[in-house]
Amino acid sequence: MMTSTDKIRAAMNKAEGAVQAVGGVALLIAEHVPGAADIIAADLENADMSLGAAYKVLEDYARKHAKRYCFACPVAGVDPENEVIRCIADFYKVPLDGTAAEPETQTLGGESDAPEAAVDELDLLSLL
Repeated sequence: MMTSTDKIRAAMNKAEGAVQAVGGVALLIAEHVPGAADIIAADLENADMSLGAAYKVLEDYARKHAKRYCFACPVAGVDPENEVIRCIADFYKVPLDGTAAEPETQTLGGESDAPEAAVDELDLLSLL
C-alpha cells in the first residue's frame, strides 16, 4: 500500500522542470510537518490542487514580488518564514505550526469534499 509520502513522491517523479521542484518542496514539507503528507496527498487527487497548480500559484507570487525583474528564494529546510515554503504550504492549507487536523481534499474555491461531521444529538421526538 502506498503511503501519503509515496503518493507525493510519485506525483513529483511524473512532473517535469520547475513543477518537479515544487514537488520537492511539497515532499520536504510533508516529511517535516506532522499531518502534512496526508493533506497534500489527498489534495493531489484533485486536478485543481496538482503540483502544476501549486507551481502556477508560486510563479504568480514570484512575479508579483520580484524586485528588478528577479525573484530568488533558496529553500534550505522547512522554515515557516521562507516565502517558497509558506506559499506551497498555504496552497495546500498545511499549517506550518504543526497543528494539522484531519486531511480533507480541498478545492481552489475553499470548498471541501470531506463529509460534514456527524452531529451527536438525540432528537427525543424521533423516539415517539
